[in-house]
Amino acid sequence: MEALTSEQKTFFDDNGYLVLPGFYDEATMAEVRDQFHDLIANTDGRPAALRYSYMDPAEGYEIDPYNPKNVRGIMDQTLANDYWYNQFLDPRIIEVLIDLFGPDIDFHNGKVRNNPPGFVNDQSWHQDWPYELHTKPELAAAITYLDETDVDQGATSVIPGSHKRGEWPTLESSHTIPDTEVAEVETLTVKTRPGDVLFIHVQVVHTAGHNFTNVSRHKIINEYKTKSAVDCWGNRCAFAGLPLARNGKIVTHPV
Repeated sequence: MEALTSEQKTFFDDNGYLVLPGFYDEATMAEVRDQFHDLIANTDGRPAALRYSYMDPAEGYEIDPYNPKNVRGIMDQTLANDYWYNQFLDPRIIEVLIDLFGPDIDFHNGKVRNNPPGFVNDQSWHQDWPYELHTKPELAAAITYLDETDVDQGATSVIPGSHKRGEWPTLESSHTIPDTEVAEVETLTVKTRPGDVLFIHVQVVHTAGHNFTNVSRHKIINEYKTKSAVDCWGNRCAFAGLPLARNGKIVTHPV
């Protein structure tokens, strides 16, 4: 069975991103939020390879009790416990990736991105591709939103269709794209609600939003690739390259 309609697949091919509203229902998201709160509030005793980053409290903003340590990000949340291991194996997500990229799908990496109150994004327009080079750009992230995001609420903005240009020029000092390259192109802010999932191509030009509210905004980002897209940058993230689908069928790994 196909997870996507032909119209959805065409939209992704044309634009490089696809939002699936209400992918997770309210009951599922209640459990996700409970598990996520435990992950960001109880940071002691976690595996050493699970790396947290924190944000200093922003002037004029109170810390959100849901994120009491102002966790800004986590790498390899997949190592936290069985729940987070099974979370990136969700067959419904993998089925979407099969529809978008073909029958052989592998895991790439997992991370968490939070926007605490007063968060200001200091990374401008960019592609993920320069950070994650492979032999071919057959990678996409599945971003699960735990909170409503809008303008000035941590929403992601994209340049639709930008993946069709391949690798964009970047500044020598970073992998960010010069403002002159995006000055006259169409941009779009992807507004989402809890339980929505955004699939975004590795070569889509995008940027994260600021959060000028008193509520932290939280995202789970799991990335996937095709079997034939061979890593060229030395991916050492947990479960990198784990086979998730072969010949269009889910490979079972749950615990």
